[in-house]
Amino acid sequence: MRPLRLRRVVGLEGRVNDVVFCPATRPAPKQGALVFFGGDIQDYPEVMQAHRDYRNYLKYNLENTARMLGLNFPTKHILVVRPSRIEYKSFSCYDNFVPSNNAGVPDHTPTHSALLHFERLLQSVSSRLKSLPISELVEAANAALLPEEIDIEDLHNSTQRADGADSSNGTNSAEHKPELIWWRNELSLDKCRLSLMGFSKGCVVLNQLIYEFHYTKTLTPGDEHMVRFIERIEDMYWLDGGHAGGKNTWITSRSLLETLTRLDVNIYVHVSPYQVQDEGRPWIGREEKAFTSLLKKLGAKVKRYLHDQPDAPHSLHMHFEVLTAFANPNCPPLTNTDSDEDV
Repeated sequence: MRPLRLRRVVGLEGRVNDVVFCPATRPAPKQGALVFFGGDIQDYPEVMQAHRDYRNYLKYNLENTARMLGLNFPTKHILVVRPSRIEYKSFSCYDNFVPSNNAGVPDHTPTHSALLHFERLLQSVSSRLKSLPISELVEAANAALLPEEIDIEDLHNSTQRADGADSSNGTNSAEHKPELIWWRNELSLDKCRLSLMGFSKGCVVLNQLIYEFHYTKTLTPGDEHMVRFIERIEDMYWLDGGHAGGKNTWITSRSLLETLTRLDVNIYVHVSPYQVQDEGRPWIGREEKAFTSLLKKLGAKVKRYLHDQPDAPHSLHMHFEVLTAFANPNCPPLTNTDSDEDV
């Protein structure tokens, strides 16, 4: 299905985020949703195409990323949350989830009501999708039917061809085919089993949520509604986390990680030498090692993958290729380690 852009979706107290949505393509016994928070320079394709430098990374735009994730998680609804600010067309600032400066560097707090905003955002997306005309949803479903296995480069090329064909033919594919939108009537994203994923700067959202897990569990344990919402989170993916600050790229507080461990969440850490072996930013590797090692010692369900490319430059391309290596089932991680010695 062609990704649907939902503009200015309302969350908590007037906070709004754009959301790119792709529905599950296969039903599952229980509804699941994967929510993705992207990194710097990731934006809508036309915005990246217009930038002299960022067009080199166009295939990693938010819509392609949504479709790629949908192909690899076919039983999950995919939501890509666009940051509320992208400063200088470069720096993703997730102010609605964590206070941030103009470079998107977070100022983590015990609570910024990020969890409540997240829940309201899911509710609003569900309502918005149910209110869209059926013809619009069917047209999106018909627009770009692709093979089940395709890499992100082929996906990018196929999307461009499909968009060109739609505009040149001028056809209306919005036939009433309710089987294409089987997912719509029962959609309730805030009641789904949730998987959360951050890439690069987007990991600051996951880090802030760890603070709020701890706040909820220790300071407001009587908030049964929020406790139940937290318990819907089954998986958390950190993909090559990083930001421009000189610290706090990864959570290293024992008390916070103890709370995360007790939630029994499946934790996946995917990193590349671009981040964890950067001699100019040595704290990233140290903090990631502390994060992963402590979680393992605490008994958390954590798996770590180092996506190494021998002799390859530690470039932004290597960083973005974590998305490809992570998501493509035919391209497993080059290194899968359970030891603490490979960072």
